[in-house]
Amino acid sequence: MKVNTDGILLGAWANVGNAKNILDIGTGTGLIALMLAQRTDLLISKPNISALEIDLNAYQQAKYNVEQSPWSSRLQLIHHDFLTWQREQKIESESFDVLISNPPYFEDSLLSDDQNKNLARHTKHMSFEQLLFAADKLLTRGGEFNLVLPPEQANKVIQLGMNIGLTLTRQLLVKTTPNKSVSRVLLCLKEDLKEDLQKADKTVTTSTLTIRDQEQNYTPEYINLCKEFYLKM
Repeated sequence: MKVNTDGILLGAWANVGNAKNILDIGTGTGLIALMLAQRTDLLISKPNISALEIDLNAYQQAKYNVEQSPWSSRLQLIHHDFLTWQREQKIESESFDVLISNPPYFEDSLLSDDQNKNLARHTKHMSFEQLLFAADKLLTRGGEFNLVLPPEQANKVIQLGMNIGLTLTRQLLVKTTPNKSVSRVLLCLKEDLKEDLQKADKTVTTSTLTIRDQEQNYTPEYINLCKEFYLKM
């Protein structure tokens, strides 16, 4: 099962304690969806988790991973692209209280000859505007959309979100080592009706996290956040 630090951070950081219905957009091999199932396993009221993936190979790997897990009864896998799925399935608005995504973010770089890599890395098939607009339709009032992006794209998404009623409430600034600049930003955007934006709480909780110290060991804050998802750390 292929894993990456972006996905681990997002799956560990997102607030899902009170969720009833969760959608993982672009689940890849199912990592984040499985993490959320693990995190909510001891709750009395366990959320339903849907995980959507456009790439067939990744979907099949995710399906296998879910079937091998203890949480297969709570996870629904969907092989489809997000925008078409929303339209064709006539999904009702305000269906999910938590959305989560580790989306493609290369906007202007050269495309690969590998179509699967392009789907995973480039925004050609779904722009940030399309992603946010569709997400806003699916979120319950007060629902949250959690994403991980590089800083430049994160700033763009924050502004786009404000324009449609998705307000930034939390962000985590991530550095790989102490002397490096921020390489990833985890965002939590909350759904607010446009007429509520003027009276909405504009407070943004900003935290920082460094993954490794100068000796390349995991930092205490990274261990504290992610230790449940490593066999050894």
